[in-house]
Amino acid sequence: MNLNGTSVGIYKFREKYYAYANQCPHQAGPACEGIVIGNTEAELLGEGRVREFVSKENMNIVCPWHGVEFDLTTGVCRADPRYQLRSYEVVVNAYEVFVRG
Repeated sequence: MNLNGTSVGIYKFREKYYAYANQCPHQAGPACEGIVIGNTEAELLGEGRVREFVSKENMNIVCPWHGVEFDLTTGVCRADPRYQLRSYEVVVNAYEVFVRG
């Protein structure tokens, strides 16, 4: 969608909506045009064993230019929290979804 001249991506995850400016703070790429994937996580099993898995709880927006990953629910960069997608308030009524700029 377009909000006052700014391209904005809207996501729905676990019945909640999130909206972010479609501009990656890394190098201004179209962050919201990338894929959404589960975060790669690990579990320590003991005795030096580790189980890696892709989370179904913690999702990432992946910028298509350089693969920079942002937490879907906060917009914060997973690798460097100094980077964050610009977020917008999302308002939902019975039939429509609105984004406030």
